[in-house]
Amino acid sequence: MACHILIAEDSTSQREALAALCRTLPDVEVHEASDGRWAEQLARKLGQLDLVITDINMPGMDGIELIQALSRHVQLPSLLLLSGHVPELLANCMRAAEELGFANIAYLAKPVGVEDFLQQVQQLLHNRQSNLAAEQAIPLTEIFSGLAQNQFCAYFQPIYNQRDRRALQVEALARWQHPAYGLLGPSSFINRLEHEGFIVLLTRRIVQTSLDLLSRNAWAHDLRLSINLSRGLLDDSEFFEWLIKEVEERQIAANQIVLEITETMAFQNLGNTLAALLRLRMRGFELSLDDFGAGHTNLEQLKDLPITELKLDRTLIKSIHQAHRTQSILDGIIQIGRQLKLRMVAEGIDNPHDLAYLQGRYPDLELQGFYLARPVTSADLATHLDYERHGRARA
Repeated sequence: MACHILIAEDSTSQREALAALCRTLPDVEVHEASDGRWAEQLARKLGQLDLVITDINMPGMDGIELIQALSRHVQLPSLLLLSGHVPELLANCMRAAEELGFANIAYLAKPVGVEDFLQQVQQLLHNRQSNLAAEQAIPLTEIFSGLAQNQFCAYFQPIYNQRDRRALQVEALARWQHPAYGLLGPSSFINRLEHEGFIVLLTRRIVQTSLDLLSRNAWAHDLRLSINLSRGLLDDSEFFEWLIKEVEERQIAANQIVLEITETMAFQNLGNTLAALLRLRMRGFELSLDDFGAGHTNLEQLKDLPITELKLDRTLIKSIHQAHRTQSILDGIIQIGRQLKLRMVAEGIDNPHDLAYLQGRYPDLELQGFYLARPVTSADLATHLDYERHGRARA
């Protein structure tokens, strides 16, 4: 089935050029509109819409109004936001779209490079297809069956240390090798398992697989391992006792395990959260505050958390090389992180320009993102640990 792309752009020449690029991709049908109002009408007529590419500054209904209108549709498309007049507002527009319910968004400042444009379009369409598979409302019994039949596995994404020029840490990410839908990401099952109270079953499977990677492979003995925790697990003392036992049985040092919680999770029910985190730190585990910059943490709250690592949200990193206001914000965050003696990770690096900027300005920052290495199986991980040969990083 063809993917439907709608381009809203008031410049005829630019719209036609973008449409021509999209038509070079297989199995796509491209629709064009010269303003937001026409685009919104086309979206209603089409029904199926996989990707909307829109300039945010158009006469009549602008791109921001178009996003608001599209947010009222039953099925939300992916979004690619463009701007040549106010590129510094693109990140803010992306945040607004996220708050309106869009889950699959990217942005590019004009003039748009052909390679960057096609890469973003392909990634957004790929993510859209994955989301459609997730939206098929896979029954909970089928998820349980997949767990019982070992269809769930861990993929690992390297986190590169610039000083050692290697990956000294990897993040474990859950995947489902579904017999009918292929490889599914967490959007297909995480929320369902969390809602039904069964996320611990999947987390235990991912933890065991990941710990075995460290204990059974000589090349992995010194790696740090990042494991994502859900909200419910922070209050589950039985899970933490089990985790401690699994780590000790494999003779893995507790400080090799980095437990990640999101910024929004950290301040829900703060008393119990803080107690759980303190217990884990006393046991030697490292703690990471994930998605930092996406929520509303203030400095007073940050200093009270017993964390050892700060993961900078991808919205701070996206197009950092040309986002001057964000650069100032990032400078401040990095300085605070250094003063608190926190290890810091920039996640979501997806192009060489952002990578070069971060490398040139923050040599102590650790690096993670699709441009460096995508998540891979445990069998492939060893060949992706070398910073120079298998990442695209450049000194």
